[in-house]
Amino acid sequence: MTKVGEFPTHGRTDIIINGNVITIDSLGPWNIEYFHELHQDILIAVAKVDFTNYAVLLRPKGEAISVAEAIDYHVAFLKEGNAKAIAVNLSGSDVPNTTKSLCSKAYRAANVNFEFFYCDDLAKAWLNEHLT
Repeated sequence: MTKVGEFPTHGRTDIIINGNVITIDSLGPWNIEYFHELHQDILIAVAKVDFTNYAVLLRPKGEAISVAEAIDYHVAFLKEGNAKAIAVNLSGSDVPNTTKSLCSKAYRAANVNFEFFYCDDLAKAWLNEHLT
C-alpha cells in the first residue's frame, strides 16, 4: 500500500470562494499525495464559508483520473464533510467519461448529492438550488 508523502504530488488545485460556493479547479492526473494536499486546501476554504450551508463546483482539467487507492482516501474525507451538493463541470476534462465514472463512484460511496454539467452557469444555478 502506498503511503501519503511517498511520491511527489501529481495534480494541481486552485480554489476560489464566491459566497457559499467553493470552486475547485483541479488539474489531473491525481495521486494520493495530491488528495492529501487537496484536503488541506479544502479545509482552509470551508473555514471561510458557512459550514452548514456550502456547495462545491469541481472543474476537473486535463487527465482528470486517479488510481483507486487515492479515490478511496478521498471518499473517507468526503464522508466527514458537510457540502450540500457537488456540481462537476466536465468541459475541461480530457477524459470526461472516465472522470464522470470516477466521480460518480466516489460521490455515491460518500453519499454526496452530485450532478454533472458542461457549463458553469448551469452548475452554479443547480448548486444554488441546494443552498438555503
